[in-house]
Amino acid sequence: MSLLLNVPAAEETEAKSKGALWDANLQTWYLPDINYDHIMEVDRWITDRDTAIILSDEVIIAHARHTCPHCQHSTPVIAIGSDFFYEKDMNERDEKVWFELDFFTLFQQTSVISAHLFNFFRDNYPHYKQGPARSADGFYWCNHCEHCGKGIDDAALFADPGNIFNPDNAEAATAITLRTFPFKYAPHIDADYNMNNNVRLINEFAYRI
Repeated sequence: MSLLLNVPAAEETEAKSKGALWDANLQTWYLPDINYDHIMEVDRWITDRDTAIILSDEVIIAHARHTCPHCQHSTPVIAIGSDFFYEKDMNERDEKVWFELDFFTLFQQTSVISAHLFNFFRDNYPHYKQGPARSADGFYWCNHCEHCGKGIDDAALFADPGNIFNPDNAEAATAITLRTFPFKYAPHIDADYNMNNNVRLINEFAYRI
């Protein structure tokens, strides 16, 4: 679960002292997973400053189908997931820290994604892209209908029990397929998530590839 870093030349010695290593093939600095106890010390070199969640390097993509609210055709939809992740938040002393969270969840209202995850979606899931809902950082990432091309807001997929990514029973959860994709470096995003029973149903009953 190595993490890409953007280290200026003048700060390379400092980065190395905090556990960063040099990838000669990609010509970039990174933090290996064995040095994640130094993650806050290298925080300023994380490649996307607006991200607050570091995913596992085995990213889960949840697949399902949904009736487009615009044209009423059935269209594929996806969601980003992870079996564990890190989140930057405030601790009890009002200090920003990275917390390791060891549970499965799906993410929604994603406003920022790292460059290598952007390339992954462009190449594999072109219907998952920015728009139409707007966030403080720009447009949210969302599914787009393969028939009419219009965006499908995450609220239609997550907000209410019984929505496709918010199943309220085991049978509904079996309509979801979870596929795992390995990444050399852990992607990072800024997004919302929850820990409700519906997520547990997906983790237990969705089909995993």
